[in-house]
Amino acid sequence: MKCHIPGPNVKVLGRTIHALARFGDELYLESSPDAILLRTLNATESAYAMIKFNKVFFSYFNYNFYSTDDKEGLKCKISMKSALNAFKSPTHMDKQVENLEIKLDPESCKLIFIVKCKHGIVKTHFVSILDCKAMQAVYSKDLVHNRITCSQKIFTEALGNFQSSDDQVTIEANSNSFIMRNYVDCNIDLTKVIRTQINIKPTEFDSYVIGTETIITFTLKEFKALLAFAEALSLPLQLQFEITGKPVVFIVHNGTTFEAHFVLATSKPDTNTQASSTHNSSSVERKRKEVHSKSNSPIKKKLHLDVDLSKCLDEDSHLFNYIDIPIEKDLNNIDKSVHNKTTGSQSILHDNMECDNIIPGSPTSKIKIKAIFKRCFESTFDPRSIQGLVLAENSDSE
Repeated sequence: MKCHIPGPNVKVLGRTIHALARFGDELYLESSPDAILLRTLNATESAYAMIKFNKVFFSYFNYNFYSTDDKEGLKCKISMKSALNAFKSPTHMDKQVENLEIKLDPESCKLIFIVKCKHGIVKTHFVSILDCKAMQAVYSKDLVHNRITCSQKIFTEALGNFQSSDDQVTIEANSNSFIMRNYVDCNIDLTKVIRTQINIKPTEFDSYVIGTETIITFTLKEFKALLAFAEALSLPLQLQFEITGKPVVFIVHNGTTFEAHFVLATSKPDTNTQASSTHNSSSVERKRKEVHSKSNSPIKKKLHLDVDLSKCLDEDSHLFNYIDIPIEKDLNNIDKSVHNKTTGSQSILHDNMECDNIIPGSPTSKIKIKAIFKRCFESTFDPRSIQGLVLAENSDSE
């Protein structure tokens, strides 16, 4: 295989390699008579990506340049890190690179990237081939009942409201609404988790066809990666999905030049978690209403007559320890009022009011006053020795 890619298209290829690197650690390359396919798969086999570059994407294309068999192209698997070394800065590659040549010789076991930059600079990258096999995922995108086409900005802005700790998203789609919410595991305490739910109107999509009401859940990491890829190329996004358990397919294409498929596995959301969260929220709301109604209802004002507080008074409470009352007679009056609690509520009121009257107020600290006006309390102090204007005169003779 041998092909040449012009400078503007090298930037697209670099964006593609960086997007695939967020999916898997290995890159599968396959040549066919009319296109080159790049594939990858994540470690958990829950996300698959395939990007197809048609023949018109290249300035020169020969899929069997080193092969004598005209029917079958070449296949290989390389490390994703090795591919990234050839496309370190895809943002500025269109300004620096004039042409990129890719060679694949099965006998040399090397995939060669020859980058021809401006000012006659040529960079050659030799990438070792790990295996000579292809990978193919089984999924359907033509007979699905649910199809949505929109700009990637709608999903990007919606995901901006989610927490960084969220790893999965749930989509609930019907003919009248499109809801996105963060997925919460049933084993997590729902009172300690932030629930996020966004309702997008169907009129905001370019095309919205829902044949079957569906609730699907998939990972956020790969979803954000494909959104970044669509944003970098300024292309719309097509969303095709079926029932729960079947994969959801995201398609980004540019006419006849290239086409990208991102396939994410779906799982069924935990209905018990959703129901319990609704039940918990309703119970909390019910308790709030009860507390609000109790606070608004008329209550007879009682001084120290709360039932729970009276029970606490019968027991040894630390709230009433270490209280220093200097007068012994007042202490006897307090003990009598406490022992006579069982005689009736009116006597409790009377005794408690007496206790409030006999508790002395907070005394002023003479030590602090002396510390502040230390010089005024000195026996040898003479006010006439202070020179200057007196701003505050004495209020009395003392």
